[in-house]
Amino acid sequence: MTPGKFLKVALRARSFAFARAYAEAARGEGRGLGRGRYAWRAGDGGKIAFRRGTSDLGLIYDILLKPGDKGEYWLPPTLEPRTILDIGGNIGVASRYLAHHFPAARVHAFEPVPANVELLRQNASHSNRIEVHAFALGGEDGELTLRLPDASGFNQGGYSAFAGGAAQIRAPVRRVEGALATAGIEAVDVIKIDTEGAEYSILSAFPERVIAGAKWIYGELHSDGVAAAADFRTLDYLSRWFDIETAKSVRKRNYFFDACRRDLGPALRDFRRYR
Repeated sequence: MTPGKFLKVALRARSFAFARAYAEAARGEGRGLGRGRYAWRAGDGGKIAFRRGTSDLGLIYDILLKPGDKGEYWLPPTLEPRTILDIGGNIGVASRYLAHHFPAARVHAFEPVPANVELLRQNASHSNRIEVHAFALGGEDGELTLRLPDASGFNQGGYSAFAGGAAQIRAPVRRVEGALATAGIEAVDVIKIDTEGAEYSILSAFPERVIAGAKWIYGELHSDGVAAAADFRTLDYLSRWFDIETAKSVRKRNYFFDACRRDLGPALRDFRRYR
């Protein structure tokens, strides 16, 4: 990391300790040294628990610390959602961000990986508007095998049903319609999804009325292996009801998509995601 980037991280975080931890992870160091906590002073003021030397630091920086519409999960405030689904909740950074920026909303975070769920519960405990669901969503109730392709262990959010890799877990899956009914969710305004290639299988399992009624669906898609074919199915499926924009950096493997419900488009035509 350059001195300039270190200073930028420190200033945005308002913490040299966080900048040092971020730099440590960027150097591939720090794994196995336990956890840290970062006080989100520019946001809700609460602490965010993270694993040192992992991608957790990048999540915090990209989601919480980039200003305004440069934030990875920034949304137009005029959406005013009441119900938000964070599918692929990881350690809860996006849930905290969305709960803070939309104080009238209830956020439901879905995450099947036990090590992530532990931190997700801890990070969600700061807000009484985040509800944690410790399972994956899908077309049927059951279990699935998730593998971690990152042999180094850096990216603990990379567990995928499509990846190879020695590290694997069995994770619970709940049928979407049943999970929504159990949670008392009849309608959804915003869906954030990042599920390492399972986006189509999850979104297509939603009742059509729920998907078609959402104001915004957004998240990360993937450009390798089986996941790449699913990306096109995801975007094609959502195009029935949504105007879609994608953004991909040449330096990154994955890319971002935004799906705005078509009838809302005229009021949000100036929206741009700066990454």
